[in-house]
Amino acid sequence: MKEIVVSIFFNIVVSILLKLYNKHSKGISLVITYNYLFSAILCYILFKPDLPSLNYSSAPWLIYILMSILMPVVFLLIAESIKHTGIARTDIAQRMSLLLTVSASFIFFKESFNSIKVIGLLVGFLSIVFIFYSKKGDQTFPYNKLYLLILIFFGLGIINILYKLIAVNKTFDFTTSTFFIFIGSFIVGCLITFVQKIIFSFKEILWGIALSIFNFGNVYFYLKAHQTFKDNPSIVFASMNLGVIILGSLVGIVVFKEKMNKLNYLGLILALVAITIISLST
Repeated sequence: MKEIVVSIFFNIVVSILLKLYNKHSKGISLVITYNYLFSAILCYILFKPDLPSLNYSSAPWLIYILMSILMPVVFLLIAESIKHTGIARTDIAQRMSLLLTVSASFIFFKESFNSIKVIGLLVGFLSIVFIFYSKKGDQTFPYNKLYLLILIFFGLGIINILYKLIAVNKTFDFTTSTFFIFIGSFIVGCLITFVQKIIFSFKEILWGIALSIFNFGNVYFYLKAHQTFKDNPSIVFASMNLGVIILGSLVGIVVFKEKMNKLNYLGLILALVAITIISLST
């Protein structure tokens, strides 16, 4: 279980780093760009993709391009959401994007569904309504930033679906595909920082290195957990999602004093119930 615990910890540290950076600086897109550069380097060192022997003509380049655009853009949305809506809501929105992935598995990948999984999905979508609930004048949640949570929910859902398409592609293994996506995300990040006219800063490099260590570490230990529990993937699935939501909510509410209204708390509870039901149905 230590791989899952470390992955959860690294995931939350990423959110904390984004929260702390946003308090004092405004070059977050540069930090995220460096994060992808150093993540690509770590990916190459640890996974050692055999680049010269690859059949590049058979690579799913369209998926790589879409992922390379979506990942830095959604990462920027996450950073902005953590700044305005808090770690708790943002982490829940990220984790509940699995509802789109599970739905797509049934619609596009023809995976079997049972009544328990359907109930889990319905509870999950209901939890999203309560988590995203806000109204004008609500002191616990900036109403005009609701769109950030919605975009993160759909953006990460699409990313997860694209990752699933990569997983079923037998030509390129998952880690090699991840390396190319990191490189592509770095290039897109460079374009974003150029458009925003953000000036190079050594401080952002250091933040980018720190972010990449924990962001890549999260992915690395998540994959290691799946190797350890290869016969029981639902253990990893449930533990990871429940752990991130619970710990992220505790850090946001207790450490950073983030406020949530009563319906948001109800949504949090329903989200935990939904993930548990979906995991049991797998």
